[in-house]
Amino acid sequence: MSVIRLLLRLLLGRRLPVTAGELRVRGPGAPVTVRRDAFGVPHIEAASEADAVFALGFCQGQDRAAQLELLWRLGRGRLAEWVGPAALSADRMSRRIGFRRAAEQQLAVLGPRPRLWLEAFTAGISAGNSRGLTAKPHEFALVGGEPSPWDAADVLALLKLESFLLPSNWDVELARLRVLLADGPEAVRELDPVRAVDPPEARPPLSLVARLAEELAGLRGYLPRAGGSNNWVIAGRRTATGRPLLACDPHLAPTAPPPWYLAHVRCPDWEVVGAALAGTPGFPVGHNGFAAWGVTAGLTDNTDLYIETLGPDGRSVRQPDGSFAPCEVVREVIGVKGGRDVVEEVLVTPRGPVVSPLVPGLPVALSLRAVWLDPRPADGFLGILPVHSFEKFRRPFQHWPLLPLNLVYADTTGTTGYQLVGQLPRRAAATGLLLPRPADRPETAWTGEVPFDEMPCVRDFPAGYFATANNPPVGGGPELGADYCETYRLRAITEALAAKDRWTPADCLALQQDVRCIPWEEIRDIVLSLPGDDPAVRDGLDLLRDWDGRLDPESPAAGVFELFVAEMCRRVAQAKAPNSWAVVLGEGGLGLADHSLFTDRRVGHLVRLVREQPTGWFPSWPGELAAALGTVVRRLRREAGPGPAYWAWGHLRQLRLEHLLFARHRWLGPAFNLGPFPCGGDCNTVAQAGARPAEPTAFTHNMANLRTVFDLADLSQSRFVLCGGQSGNPWSDHYADQLPLWQAGVAITIPWHPADVIRAAKDTLRLLPDPVEAGERRP
Repeated sequence: MSVIRLLLRLLLGRRLPVTAGELRVRGPGAPVTVRRDAFGVPHIEAASEADAVFALGFCQGQDRAAQLELLWRLGRGRLAEWVGPAALSADRMSRRIGFRRAAEQQLAVLGPRPRLWLEAFTAGISAGNSRGLTAKPHEFALVGGEPSPWDAADVLALLKLESFLLPSNWDVELARLRVLLADGPEAVRELDPVRAVDPPEARPPLSLVARLAEELAGLRGYLPRAGGSNNWVIAGRRTATGRPLLACDPHLAPTAPPPWYLAHVRCPDWEVVGAALAGTPGFPVGHNGFAAWGVTAGLTDNTDLYIETLGPDGRSVRQPDGSFAPCEVVREVIGVKGGRDVVEEVLVTPRGPVVSPLVPGLPVALSLRAVWLDPRPADGFLGILPVHSFEKFRRPFQHWPLLPLNLVYADTTGTTGYQLVGQLPRRAAATGLLLPRPADRPETAWTGEVPFDEMPCVRDFPAGYFATANNPPVGGGPELGADYCETYRLRAITEALAAKDRWTPADCLALQQDVRCIPWEEIRDIVLSLPGDDPAVRDGLDLLRDWDGRLDPESPAAGVFELFVAEMCRRVAQAKAPNSWAVVLGEGGLGLADHSLFTDRRVGHLVRLVREQPTGWFPSWPGELAAALGTVVRRLRREAGPGPAYWAWGHLRQLRLEHLLFARHRWLGPAFNLGPFPCGGDCNTVAQAGARPAEPTAFTHNMANLRTVFDLADLSQSRFVLCGGQSGNPWSDHYADQLPLWQAGVAITIPWHPADVIRAAKDTLRLLPDPVEAGERRP
């Protein structure tokens, strides 16, 4: 334990939640039992669905109060009033997009059951972060304030915030626009992985786009983004038991605590074990005793940026017929701790809010239209818990206007399936997928919605296995989207699944840790044939020649290869985009600790160029490749150490689990962060560990916070492991108790059968209804 952690514990104490005995709370209609096992996972037993969901919220409020507070404030645009001016840009963008405004509008159109869920869950959070704690969490003791009360709209606002930040492609559209404005259409055509982009007919000044990027970065700096996830299903005919296996390891930014929360919930109507995103009541990864499911980001395009032409009054925008439509003007007052309130006037066009901070005197702005901002019904994960067939499992996602997802499914009868979910617009023409488009052109309009039954869906896979890894969806057309991850992870998974039969859960856990480097396999012969006149190049080639092509953390050859790839990505970008090359690499004004999806899409583009070696890039491709390799070897000698013993990849680029509030604080960061630790892999290995080409030795920005494997032969033996632990309290035994297991590639089981749950219980808490509240709720 560091000196700072020890001092904070002495000054503030452990501040643990109440996990044993009896507690009277307002909310449940009957007593609820919460048993916690050796890893702090709650096992909830309730007499009704509403009480079960309340208790899930209660446990999250107990264990993750500070994490939930930050999410609550991001959704409402009220972070600056808690932490001060540093969060003002985040609040401005949150208010401008209007997550909370849109959530309140959507709440009015929800059906009775989803609304009941949200109301019960948020009542539970509010009870858990107040009545369920012995003292307010350490973050509140240090920053001030009390945990905030949640309401149903807060969950919707959080889901809209995640829909904006996690799978939407607005950031790539913005990056393309910046490259276009700085270096022209040729740079976009040559450097964009999509390869073919037409310039917009109207272009806002680069300063406006850069200013928008700064505002967006302020918001994105507080919430982890997705860069990729893996899931797969193996049919029973290819497993050791004759029943399916389902594996899922979602990838998000490395945080402490992790974004996922494990729980087991039982009520008369359904039972589930799985992982929920903190602040939400659904289970994107889990099983109900009959079926298991898992998710990856679908990366389909449900969001467009529009270039608006403002009217002379500054409060209207030009329509396709040439007229000017008035905008709604929303006045947002943002409180700032230690400073004056800031007033933000938001223009809401017929398409959506103007998200660019307007530059005085310029009649242009960028508006945002998104499916997830519309007031639509939502069911999705709230409707799947009692299901006992694939068809009934997929149907609730007809109404899912939020994060696009790849769902894989398996059940105890042997049925397997895949469904792409997330409502998507139909556009008048193939516009809006790649770049912001002029709002006053008819062909940029949305004309409807892709019908649910036309979304990609597969049942009982002919090959006996099926996987997704943020790749283009099977059977999907271009109208679904254009910005997907490289296919290297998918290829590594499917080739491994095809290579053997009799798969076991342990085999799936091992595949989740695979660090096979397919890009190296594709260019190995070309690299090893480079001229070795330079001694540094010869040393690099000697190391690579004996390399097994695995990005193991202790491999110095892996370190040389990763830095070589990053160096070549930089040279390629500078060759065609001398002014915006950092944007091409995924950087460039989007925040010092942030990036666009371009970051994880450079390697495939580079591999193609290396293999084809087209003219017009460098005087000599072999010469440029050799020069890059020599530069890397000399840099390693200068900055890491004199020889390969100092160049191991996992030590050059490490993993640090960062606290969302105090991650970079000089004194508090070491107390709340976990690590750093050596880390292998990269963004294209099954074991996701993203490395940014612009800064390849920076801490990894993307990794598997959760690994799961579901065994349909005996779902009680399914495996789960968090990178960290259940608790958000650094002085809890459950803050990092799963971390050594995650590092070792092993996992825990979560008891399922009632007798096993009772035997595994380390603490038991009874939530008793408040007498007045219970009396009021009874019919």
